[in-house]
Amino acid sequence: MGLISEATVAKRIKENTNGEQEYISGYSTPIKYARLQVRCTVCGETWETSYHNLTTQYRGCALCREKKRSETEKEKREEAERKLEERRRRREQRIAEKERRRSEREIPHYCPVCGGLTTRPKYCSDKCMKKANWSTKEAKRREKITAAMVDKDITVRGLYKRDAGVCHICGGRCNPEDYTVRGGAFIAGDWYPSIDHIVPLNKGGEHSWNNVRLAHRRCNSLKSDKVAGD
Repeated sequence: MGLISEATVAKRIKENTNGEQEYISGYSTPIKYARLQVRCTVCGETWETSYHNLTTQYRGCALCREKKRSETEKEKREEAERKLEERRRRREQRIAEKERRRSEREIPHYCPVCGGLTTRPKYCSDKCMKKANWSTKEAKRREKITAAMVDKDITVRGLYKRDAGVCHICGGRCNPEDYTVRGGAFIAGDWYPSIDHIVPLNKGGEHSWNNVRLAHRRCNSLKSDKVAGD
């Protein structure tokens, strides 16, 4: 390394550190053995180092690096605390919402089926819930019948006469006497005649003479909503 002036040393230090360090003092020859005093233009910290380190192995101000590291760690801690607080807030909201719903369920109200006072969510008993579900299902079935082409003269008696009392599913004879009456309620037996739709109403079938056949109540229940022949 040749002779370098003090001004050149100061200029090269500034250029090689992108203006972050400035030369203060310590210039001597040969420059490679000199211990130079430099100052950080960002934080004002001063220290002693060699010209070689500043021009070939420059890593920035140690104080600035430490400050940046501390700020990064602080940001990470704050982010972790923010996420923890957010999770805590959401947990408290879920607990409060569960408590609100529980309180609402305990408010006495009248059952929409039987009119009895209850604190259950909607119906006073499983029996009332089943009745409501059946009513909804039956209403939907009637809507489908109404929407389809309807022959209003279709009856079990007329179908029994047309099909000679034979179940078209199993080939056995239907028994119109297979029923009981309990407490004024009509209860059909397994072999009682019923109206079966060849193409079910919920699959686009019509409530017409061409789409109905006689069937045992039990056979009809087992067939469910399958198309005849499936």
